Amino acid sequence: LHNDENFCCNGLIAADRSIHPALNEVKKVYQNIYFKAKDISKGIITVENLFDFTDLNQYAFRWELYRNGEKIKEDAFAVELAPHQQKDITLNVPSIATQDGSEYYINIQATNKWGTAMLEAGHVVATEQFKLSGDYFSRKNIASGNLQVKKEANKLSFHSGDVFGEIDLQSGTFTNYAKIDGVRLSQFPEPYFWRAPTDNDFGNGMPAKLGIWRSAHQNRKIKNIVVGDQTKEGVEVKVEYELTDIAVPYTVEYLIHNDGSVQVTASMDMEGRSLAELPRFGMRLTLPSFFTTIQYYGRGPWENYSDRNESAFVGLYKDDVKNQYCNGYIRPQESGYKTDVRWFSLTDQNGRGYRFEGIQPICFSAINHSTESLDPGMTKKQQHPSDLPPDQNIHVQVDYKQRGVGGDNSWGALPHERYRLLDKKYTYSYTIQLL
Repeated sequence: LHNDENFCCNGLIAADRSIHPALNEVKKVYQNIYFKAKDISKGIITVENLFDFTDLNQYAFRWELYRNGEKIKEDAFAVELAPHQQKDITLNVPSIATQDGSEYYINIQATNKWGTAMLEAGHVVATEQFKLSGDYFSRKNIASGNLQVKKEANKLSFHSGDVFGEIDLQSGTFTNYAKIDGVRLSQFPEPYFWRAPTDNDFGNGMPAKLGIWRSAHQNRKIKNIVVGDQTKEGVEVKVEYELTDIAVPYTVEYLIHNDGSVQVTASMDMEGRSLAELPRFGMRLTLPSFFTTIQYYGRGPWENYSDRNESAFVGLYKDDVKNQYCNGYIRPQESGYKTDVRWFSLTDQNGRGYRFEGIQPICFSAINHSTESLDPGMTKKQQHPSDLPPDQNIHVQVDYKQRGVGGDNSWGALPHERYRLLDKKYTYSYTIQLL
């Protein structure tokens, strides 16, 4: 029988019993052991037993200490606690001397001590992550290197060590950026504001209401290009555009560092314009498919969004690009996103590739499907993942933020306001480095 599009088969578990990423979030928020930071600098946490009949002595507890995603210490601890009781526990966490650019997280895990009819021994029943100290983005290191810059009438060229590049001063775009006998970036990220609508998006009318952003990136008129003087930080090229379809100014600044890496800063000002809410504020680029390995420091390992990332802990993760897109959704849609990211890299089998690092937290995705291929338009069109085989490119989003995916219901509710993009001005920065 024909059903109401995919409404009856888009839950947390697929028909073959494989899980959808959101099930990890449900497990996290439904867990019956609750951890709260009381004085985390001293290792003091509050543990609450939300079970009705089970003492927490049935579970094994561990904590792990991470510095910038790398584990530096771990230990076990015991908890005996009757149902619906809570108490403070002091973890034997070492004293930390915080350094610029270093941040420390504590991960906590509770597992089954013994196997049961339903769950095997070692099954994870509860987790938590606490920020202990530090700020990854507090580093203010000036890149070292001998940056050589040459400006001609319509071109700026530069090199530092084995890195070289060229910027067309008429179009404001990079025409070359590469390492000698190494990797080359043929396209720099460009502005992009749309996402492939989710089921919840269709439920609240997003494809029609926010549709102006589907093509807002396409028509850009250059208003001005300014090349700054070389300073101790490098040389800056500022490109000012107007997004002509919506009459909004948009600026991209390229700061070429002394080591040849490039800091990209994108800004948009919608003051005085009454425009629909942004689905995302970010940029995108396309890379060849042979950059098969993805590694990042941010929330993971499963896909996560601003309003669905409590279960995804900040950490170091590594995987194949082919695994990033969730083909378990019965209908192709937005997928594979990561939030609160410090940096991510895409490399080939020889370790050559690209590293993107935020000046502030960024979000990203890298999948073998373009947004255009995942976007069915104004209706769902009854597509299935089998209708969209992976293509021969990697489609990379480097974002500041993306609108939350919602979920209070799927027939009209918007994402909660704190997860929506309602500001009039946006700006963010990240650095691209060739590996």
